[in-house]
Amino acid sequence: MRIALAILCVLLFGVVAVTASGSPPLAAGPVVAPRHTPMPVVATTPPDVGERAARSYVRIWGMFALPIEGGDIPDDPELLPGAPRDYRGGIHEGIDFPAPNGTPVLAAASGIVARVDQSFLDWNREQQDIALDEALTLGYTPAATLDRIRGRQVWIDHGKGLITRYAHLSAVQPLVVGQTIEAGALIGEVGSSGYPQGGPHLHFEVRVGDEFYGESLTGDVLVRAVSRLFR
Repeated sequence: MRIALAILCVLLFGVVAVTASGSPPLAAGPVVAPRHTPMPVVATTPPDVGERAARSYVRIWGMFALPIEGGDIPDDPELLPGAPRDYRGGIHEGIDFPAPNGTPVLAAASGIVARVDQSFLDWNREQQDIALDEALTLGYTPAATLDRIRGRQVWIDHGKGLITRYAHLSAVQPLVVGQTIEAGALIGEVGSSGYPQGGPHLHFEVRVGDEFYGESLTGDVLVRAVSRLFR
């Protein structure tokens, strides 16, 4: 009995001594796994992700003629989809073709007229400022505001969820919704309706289902994808 008590005292004394010295125990207990995995300091995207996304558009590559005769395919990031638009807390969803006011705008491919703004009344500067202030407060551009910013428009439905939009027009041809239109047909004229501060240009937007063409693409991958859109 005395021997057992002595052994117990030695063990207890050793534990107290180790604890008092501040030294870690010889055998630590099981490590508890973190409840979540911390995000890395620098998040990277595999280099081929953008290329894979671009290839998803392959079915419409080369489908369109330039909507402005003699125009150049833009490669300036500010003129391409995804460019930030800080004045309204949003991003650009189309391809901008700078051109003089009144420059003819042509249907980029055959299709059915889905919208034509024959009767169009632009908003005044006060209305615009109120809408843009609201967008900045929200941190994004509401759909109705974005539609007003695009100004006078023509939309052409090419089937299978593919639509082209021609925006900021100064005038449109006497088109009718449901009318068949051929590639190269005159549909309107370049202007700056909706957002005159942007100057005269054609905003050419390609909608693929619920997405705009070029969404999620950046850099050289985006530039190549835009150039491949036209024949």
